[in-house]
Amino acid sequence: MPQLYQSLTVLKTETLIEISAFLPRLAAALLILLIGAAVAKAVKALAVKLLEAMKVANWVKNTPVEHFFKNAEFGEKMEGVLGSIVYWILMLVVIHSTVSVLGLASLTHVLERVIAYVPRIISSILVLFFGLLVAGVVESLVKGSIMSVDGRSARLLGKISSYLVLIIAVLAAINELRIASELIMVLFIGFVTMLSLGFGLALGFGGQYIVKDVLTKWYKQTSEEVKKK
Repeated sequence: MPQLYQSLTVLKTETLIEISAFLPRLAAALLILLIGAAVAKAVKALAVKLLEAMKVANWVKNTPVEHFFKNAEFGEKMEGVLGSIVYWILMLVVIHSTVSVLGLASLTHVLERVIAYVPRIISSILVLFFGLLVAGVVESLVKGSIMSVDGRSARLLGKISSYLVLIIAVLAAINELRIASELIMVLFIGFVTMLSLGFGLALGFGGQYIVKDVLTKWYKQTSEEVKKK
């Protein structure tokens, strides 16, 4: 019994020492979490106001980007969604710091890998964002250049051009994430080859007459406009 009592006393003492050593770390971790969350929230509000002041929504007006944000049902405007992305990136850093203070090595290592991957995610989002913008611009240019000749063909070719740019942008965005890079490269090469062969076959088997008619109409209209000037 004395030996058991002594063992329990030692165990109780060690437990109290560990708890007393852990409490300051717990308090520091909670403080970091609270302050970090407040700072992240303030930065989000500042980012949203800055984006609204820059009128970012006008940059993507009548483009696939605007349609994406409208149809995605985020519950927030585009500025709010971008602000939320900034908020959660900062919160990842805050949570990593909190876990590090608590001494949870395994979780800290996992969060370090996640944070190291964040730049690739941002790069991928930017590639996709600009791809959507370029797709909208290409669609408008194709429509504008062919609309006066053949309105129906202009809309069709505009959509096709837009989707081609979008497919390339999606492949590039996935490649930025380093997800199956070799597979993405093979898909890209195959996609370009398929387009080249399809375009060549279309021209060879009857499409040449359509192209000829469109070019003839365009040439006549351009010639008439030049003569008027």
